[in-house]
Amino acid sequence: MFVRSRMSRDYVCVSPEDSLAKVYAIVKEKSFEGLPVVADGKVVGVVTTWDILSRLAETDRTEEYLRETKVAEVMTDQPLTIREDEIIEEAARIMYQKEIDLLPVVDENDRVVGVITEPDFFKVFVEMLGLERPGTRISLVVPERVGQLAKVTEIVKRHGVNIISLVTFEPGRPFGDVVLRVDTVESKPIVDDLVEAGFRVLHVSQVWA
Repeated sequence: MFVRSRMSRDYVCVSPEDSLAKVYAIVKEKSFEGLPVVADGKVVGVVTTWDILSRLAETDRTEEYLRETKVAEVMTDQPLTIREDEIIEEAARIMYQKEIDLLPVVDENDRVVGVITEPDFFKVFVEMLGLERPGTRISLVVPERVGQLAKVTEIVKRHGVNIISLVTFEPGRPFGDVVLRVDTVESKPIVDDLVEAGFRVLHVSQVWA
């Protein structure tokens, strides 16, 4: 999955010379986290809702401040960007490690073609885990040894059931948690076989889309 397939194309760019009043009106109307700041077609900064609100808290001349202050005075210079042909996981890593809410997406010429925001990742999360499909969620403990996940999937396969998603947590430790979503609400036979095979099942719940 690439950034281009999950980025928001409904974005607005502003200039360093634009007023904060213009930016504030846009982010309020569109419910944006922030906006890329562009000069000569290239990203030169990012201005976020927090950049504006944090400064408004320091003045009692709100309207005058918004009208008179330029974007260049409050924006984050030299912002991080990501290429549209990069994998979505890299965008998530950057935003998580750098603690940013908005990541401009650029093409091979470094021109803005979109943005990635936190809500975009919630959509990816829902899609990757198959949360909009009915089935059963099975949480179990799996030893961190070669072939253990294959054993889990083989048990599911024997029952003629499709795996919607499979996620592992805490890899690298002696035991890891695995969350398995299967395409059936009749999961008891699968759970029984998992237990019989030596896996510790922590939780089972039906998921209705």
